[in-house]
Amino acid sequence: MVSVIKCKCPRCRQSNIFCDPNPYNFSKMFLMPVHCDKCGLKFDKEPGFFYGAMYVGYGLSVAYLVSFYVAMWVLIQEFEVETYLLLSIGSLVGLTPVIFRISRSVWLTMFEKYDAEAISKWEAKSKGKDIDNPCIEV
Repeated sequence: MVSVIKCKCPRCRQSNIFCDPNPYNFSKMFLMPVHCDKCGLKFDKEPGFFYGAMYVGYGLSVAYLVSFYVAMWVLIQEFEVETYLLLSIGSLVGLTPVIFRISRSVWLTMFEKYDAEAISKWEAKSKGKDIDNPCIEV
């Protein structure tokens, strides 16, 4: 679960899934390495692989909005709907880059399991060679 929130590789839990760890750097928001530097996991498995992450992002957004409503109902009890809409949607827009990254991390983790020996397997396979790993827009 920690690797999902920190956007780490689901196989080795060492390398970052995104080239820039700052989700609010909008010019590099979509950039991901081709594969994991530590274990060699290919992040973009096929064209359109991350379309499924949109459903995860939708679920996270709905969960956020519902929990925001419940929190306002418990804490403020008598609030205007306009206040809820303004605060919840405003904060959701601010959290969109974070939700985007977490949804991609969740989607990737659903298809890969943790392998404690992944790094040593990759080192044996690559034989210590530096393999080109450019950041691409996925």
